[in-house]
Amino acid sequence: MFAVVTNCTASKLKVAGPARELYTGPSVQRVVRVVDEARSRGIPATLYIISARYGLVHENDIIEPYDETLSGKRPEEIKAWARRTGLHAAFQKIADVATVILVVSKPYYIAVEDVACQSDIYVLAPYKACGKWIKTGNFNKHLVLRKLLFSLWSKRG
Repeated sequence: MFAVVTNCTASKLKVAGPARELYTGPSVQRVVRVVDEARSRGIPATLYIISARYGLVHENDIIEPYDETLSGKRPEEIKAWARRTGLHAAFQKIADVATVILVVSKPYYIAVEDVACQSDIYVLAPYKACGKWIKTGNFNKHLVLRKLLFSLWSKRG
């Protein structure tokens, strides 16, 4: 099983909804489309989103809109937030049972960095990262995600 983890965006619906729909920003919606395409081809993939308010949420969790971000916070503040919200434990639990592909901006990577550096996860990012780092641009992460998911699936067994 594949667990694709991305981060929330400022652009949201005005009403509660499933996390995959609540975040209307293009970065999340591109990842949603890739995960949906992978599923349509039989690839077992689940989407999780790191929410600045709720921590790690499953794509189908119904959540309320909010106006919070990790952007602009110091790394120590972000890491303390991640511990306080249970993000580390939730992320580790997923990493223990799935092939994790992390597609997040730098502040959200910092939030899970400690776990990422101890686990064998893929990190698609323009910045240097622990794990199986695959360098991307800021706007092509979804294309790299698609290629990686299909490649890993074709190499199984």
